[in-house]
Amino acid sequence: MLFEQAIAHQIPNYTKESDSAYGETLAPLSYKEELKVKNDAIREFWDVNRLPRNPQPVTASPMPRNYRTTSKRRVDMQPGDLRFNEYDSILEPEEHNAIYRLLFDKLITPPYKPLAYALNWIIIRGTYKYRVVIFNIKKIDAAIVRKLKQIAEILQNSPYHVTAAHAYIDTTESDYYLEAKRPTEGLSFKQLFGPRELTLNLGHFSLKYPATGFSQVNESQIHNLIKAAGRLLSLTREDNFLDLYCGYGLFSFALGEAAKSVLGVEMEGPSIECAKASAKYLKKNYRFVAGKIDENFVQTRLPRPVAGEPEKILLDPPRKGCEPGVIHALAMRKPVRVCHVFCGTDEIPASIKEWERYGFRVKEVQPLDLFPGTPHLETIVMLERK
Repeated sequence: MLFEQAIAHQIPNYTKESDSAYGETLAPLSYKEELKVKNDAIREFWDVNRLPRNPQPVTASPMPRNYRTTSKRRVDMQPGDLRFNEYDSILEPEEHNAIYRLLFDKLITPPYKPLAYALNWIIIRGTYKYRVVIFNIKKIDAAIVRKLKQIAEILQNSPYHVTAAHAYIDTTESDYYLEAKRPTEGLSFKQLFGPRELTLNLGHFSLKYPATGFSQVNESQIHNLIKAAGRLLSLTREDNFLDLYCGYGLFSFALGEAAKSVLGVEMEGPSIECAKASAKYLKKNYRFVAGKIDENFVQTRLPRPVAGEPEKILLDPPRKGCEPGVIHALAMRKPVRVCHVFCGTDEIPASIKEWERYGFRVKEVQPLDLFPGTPHLETIVMLERK
């Protein structure tokens, strides 16, 4: 059973056609109603798929609407017709909607048509206090650069706290807006104004991450996510902490103080470089390495803890899940505890069965509503060796 099917069972007269074109299926509901739908749906999903341990109640989002700190709009320019997918979303901050309206009004004018034809996406990232605008473009030349600089100046002088603007070149016109393969030669990222990195303030310290790197889109839930992971992982001074798919080191830095050692691994180089820079700045003796996390990498490239020392693992892979063989390779390390974070609920049944096959059992399941208004949950599954 798919999780969205379980969601549909909780909503009277639900059909696929009634789903929002932008994936905001549950946005018209009150948040109280939405939480009930998600709690009922995750329980049904668990029962139908015969999964062990009933999930804990879904951790509610402090901001159920206007929470997305990353948003995007596809720009599809046809001769004489600018299709911008320009719409207001109740899941995004009003400042995002205002910036898109400002850009749309400029791009439909004749002086900016060359830029409009060159655009794939417009992306807004940042925090609830500031925004960074990224123009994903399919080509770049002197004329396009001039128009980018002009529109960047407009953003810089706008009242919407835009602190930086950049151009990201993607000749493939990918649907993934920041994750596609960029050109191997020539310019791939152009800084128009402001810093190349974003900053996440966690209260007692801050972390920097690249403008094109992954970060959670629901800033209001990050504290609850860290708190849940910390409780389930329960690191001690005897534990070696392995943080897989660590990005710029969010869990490493938020939880690592309690551990004996910290090793973070991420495929993307720029995020790992930010993690290394943060470790140096914060004076933490944490190690970060870049590499494709597959079975061979885990078996041959990851150092094992000293014999007799316990290891605890947190893995937070992308929505599609781990590469084949990764769970097996991690299980062979015999960690005392694993926290597997799932962005895609549908990946949970197969992954749990694989962990069980290699000698682990589920001890607790904690879903969190990181994506209010949509039929998605973030779920932490804590496992221990049998």
